[in-house]
Amino acid sequence: MRLFPNNSFGLLNIWWYLLLYGVISVLVMINIPKDKRKKLLTFPKYNKDRKISIWGFISFAFGKGLITYTIFSPIHPFSLYFYVGTSIYLIGLFLSVYAMWIFSKAELSQPVTNGLYKISRHPIQVMNFIMWLGIAIVSETWIMIICAISFAIFSYPSLKAQEKNCIDQYGDNYYEYMKKTPRYLLF
Repeated sequence: MRLFPNNSFGLLNIWWYLLLYGVISVLVMINIPKDKRKKLLTFPKYNKDRKISIWGFISFAFGKGLITYTIFSPIHPFSLYFYVGTSIYLIGLFLSVYAMWIFSKAELSQPVTNGLYKISRHPIQVMNFIMWLGIAIVSETWIMIICAISFAIFSYPSLKAQEKNCIDQYGDNYYEYMKKTPRYLLF
C-alpha cells in the first residue's frame, strides 16, 4: 500500500469497476416501473438551506473528481489487495442492487422498511461506500481510502436532507422507522 498510485491512463484501470456498476444499475433501472424509478431517482431540494446546498455541491464535485481519478489509477491483478478489494466491491455491488430492487417493490405511499432497509435507512448509499472502499483497496493507495471515507462524510448532509424529505412525505410512519433503524448499519 502506498500513498499515491503510479498514475497512468490505461485500459486496465479501476474505472472498470465503475463501468460495471453503471451498466448493472441501468439494467436494474430499465426493469423498474416508471413511477417507482422516479421515486428512486428523486433527490431532495437543497434550495432552502444554503449550508446543505454547499455541502451537496462539495459532495457532488468530490464524487465526480473521485470517478475521474479512477481513470488514472491502475489495477494490479492477482495481488492480495486485488482479491480482497474486489470481494468487498462485489458484496457492495450485489447488496446495492438488492436494495434498489427492494425499493422498487415498495408501495409508493409508504416508506421502504423491509429487506436491507430494516438494518439501514440508506442501504444504497452505505453499499456504495462499501463499493468505494473495495475500489480503494484494489487501487493499493491510501489516498483512495482517504477519498472514499471523505466522500462518505461529505454525503452526510444529503442523507439528512433525504430524511427530512421522507418525514415531510410520510410523516409519523417515517419518524417511527427512524427510531427503530440506524442511519448507516450500526449507528
